[in-house]
Amino acid sequence: MRSVLIVIVLLCNCYLLSAQFSNSDWYISPKISFADFSDRHDWDGYSIKKVPPISIAAEKGLADFLSVGGLVGYSRDEYQNDTLAANVHIYSDLVLGGNANVHFAGWIEEWTDYKVFLGDWDFYAGLSLLFKWNRAEDNIYYPVGIDNIQTETSKSFDIKIRPLVGVRYFVTDNFCMLLEVGNGNIGVVTTGITFRIPQNNY
Repeated sequence: MRSVLIVIVLLCNCYLLSAQFSNSDWYISPKISFADFSDRHDWDGYSIKKVPPISIAAEKGLADFLSVGGLVGYSRDEYQNDTLAANVHIYSDLVLGGNANVHFAGWIEEWTDYKVFLGDWDFYAGLSLLFKWNRAEDNIYYPVGIDNIQTETSKSFDIKIRPLVGVRYFVTDNFCMLLEVGNGNIGVVTTGITFRIPQNNY
């Protein structure tokens, strides 16, 4: 009975090993990032509404160790004065970009002559080319009169190349959790999930 259990465990492990990043598959990742823009001003006495930095990325494996893809992301912060409701400040960011990642798990296994098995894990690092649109709207109250509200709007556009490193853990062959660090996303620390669409499904 013990031998049967050992065989079953080994077969399950072999099955899970196939969950690693693989060539030609598509990977769709909804993400949420953590970023705090409240240090732009002292917001004591303001109510804060936020749309956290959210994004969705699509990625395709070009080789066993390389993938390319794109992303779109958005965030919005609104600060409303608790005393004067018309005194509102709104900041929003829209990001479009492309990225390329190198995946290391397979290499690590080969370098260690498969003494280290990382079949459920995907470790990667890459660069992102980001196109970022910023919009700021400040409804400023001047103390000359209660109705003296002036709206100031500004827009900016920036192009950046930024790095990121990440790790995925495959819960099943086609579903995994991820954690990424770096400015290659809309926020510095990013988490989310990934759905893999295997090549043989299309």
